[in-house]
Amino acid sequence: MPATPAASGMLDVTVTAHQPLALGVRPAGTAPAETRSHIPGSVLRGALATVWIRDHGLPMEVSPRLREEFVALFEGDVRYGPLFGSGSGIVPLSVKRCKYRCSSDAYVDTAFADGDEPSHCGLCDEAAPLTGGRGEVEFFGSRAGKLHVERTHLEIDDDSQVARDKELFTRRALSHRESDGTHRTFHGRIVPRGLPEAAADWLVRPRKLRMGGGRSTGGGVSFATAPAHPELPETATIVVLRLLSPAALTCPSGLPLDLGDRDAVRDALNDELADLLGTPITEVSRLWARREHVGGWHAASALPKATELALSPGSVLRLAFAEPPSPEALQALTARGIGLRRNEGFGAVEVAVSGWRAPGAAGPGDAASGGQEAVPDEAESHARVLHRTGHGRWFADQLRPYAAGRMAGEPPSTAVLGRSRLRDLPDGDRDDIERMLLDALPQVLDRTLAVLRFLNTLDEEKRQP
Repeated sequence: MPATPAASGMLDVTVTAHQPLALGVRPAGTAPAETRSHIPGSVLRGALATVWIRDHGLPMEVSPRLREEFVALFEGDVRYGPLFGSGSGIVPLSVKRCKYRCSSDAYVDTAFADGDEPSHCGLCDEAAPLTGGRGEVEFFGSRAGKLHVERTHLEIDDDSQVARDKELFTRRALSHRESDGTHRTFHGRIVPRGLPEAAADWLVRPRKLRMGGGRSTGGGVSFATAPAHPELPETATIVVLRLLSPAALTCPSGLPLDLGDRDAVRDALNDELADLLGTPITEVSRLWARREHVGGWHAASALPKATELALSPGSVLRLAFAEPPSPEALQALTARGIGLRRNEGFGAVEVAVSGWRAPGAAGPGDAASGGQEAVPDEAESHARVLHRTGHGRWFADQLRPYAAGRMAGEPPSTAVLGRSRLRDLPDGDRDDIERMLLDALPQVLDRTLAVLRFLNTLDEEKRQP
């Protein structure tokens, strides 16, 4: 049965890549055509619209009911958020870190730093300077291996449609494989507002999509959704907005906002958000921002989209309130986004009342006073516990049917820990494995099995002469 949106009105989206993804950065000169390291919401929206048109026909040629469905899905209030690979995230512009990435990999979020901001790493032997985040997507921990592949093609002459002599074209794409050989997955959210029942049913169906450039030989992914149950965010009188996608913010006359005039930024945000938040923004106390020109191509009409001067992803706005907004209001803000063209994937934000942490960072801590260390993800941690027991191959054999059963809806069980071969298992490892069996989600167990197989293969290679 297809998933339906939860009471929060959101869908969790999982995209699994089966081919390399060339995700659209305009080439500069003769350099290879670059790719983004995540899937923008605009790309997800375009891929779904392509499937709808393939299934039903062009919007101007279908029945009024289907035309209404298309408009509701792709021109209405549905919000398509960006999708980020497991273990990845945008490093905000407000974040500083050691220039030489010392072993602690500490982060300082200056949006929450009290007093003078540090200028040098306090944990590095070299006392290296701190450098600011660039608003780019990065992979952390074990995910930070080789991310891209390159393909070189012959340049085709537009008139003769034959290869040009001595002309090559290189496209860089995001690899569809993790370092352990498993398929790379991306996660994000869709907010399906104002949809007719038929359109809502269509949106949640699992399907195959093609994304990005070079779709004849790449870009193949699987798309799946599940009802989202987000936790309510914390709130305070100081709230930080971090952009996850470009945001087109304008003044009342429709021109791009002057970011140097913080009062104008505050007034524009109040005009847009005051009713939603229930309390006005008293001040935009700090702002870390870059701008970029964002355009695109409208495939259905074969016309270029309007180009906007937008705030870049990774930009940060620190907002002050006289009274804290309610957690429900902040959650509604993350579902809505800010600025213009939000239905096209613009203006996605996250809210925070504490310092930024790298994906997978351990412990709540205080990023403003020292930062966090990047640690392995949950599945890798489970796999390493199983591997260090010395029963890695045996656990792989036991975990395979257990994970399949959990996927099929069977209840958690710790029966495997009663086996005689585990009678000498240290209590600490036994407790860790028991928590994994009882608490880990089925998809985490499936990935744990993949990582464990990889570790077992490395052991075999080491034993070979």
